[in-house]
Amino acid sequence: MVLPLQPVRNPQGTVGRSKYARRVTSPSPALEALILLTRVNAEATAALDKALSRVGLWLNDLSLLGLLRDAGAQGLSRAELARALSQSQSQTLRRVKPMEKLDWITRTDAGNFRLSSHGRALELEASGLAANRSEAWLDGVLDADEISQLTSLLRKIG
Repeated sequence: MVLPLQPVRNPQGTVGRSKYARRVTSPSPALEALILLTRVNAEATAALDKALSRVGLWLNDLSLLGLLRDAGAQGLSRAELARALSQSQSQTLRRVKPMEKLDWITRTDAGNFRLSSHGRALELEASGLAANRSEAWLDGVLDADEISQLTSLLRKIG
């Protein structure tokens, strides 16, 4: 059940960073948790996408570039990258192709995808922008211990 619009008073029971947010109540604590998680995810993604637009990226793009950064010089095969992104191989290829044309991603001799030098520089700059925006978004809402707890809980379910 969703109650009428309420002003935001995070973290005392309302959800969102917008001027008005809906208070969520549910007969199931698990359902309520997932509804809140979905709403917070949408708001966080929008905030990070706005910050990343300065360098021409979306959060999903940064995620892909981060996976390739972590893979190093050997890169990732299309199947490995698709699995890590929870996408089909064809969806993954459609995402990678424009980045190849922009010289952010190259292929190894084995056909794996890896970051180019331009891609590494872009990923580093974008990660800094996203980190700064993340800290600003959570500032005054969660302290460092709460952020650590939240991260641990999300790793358990994700």
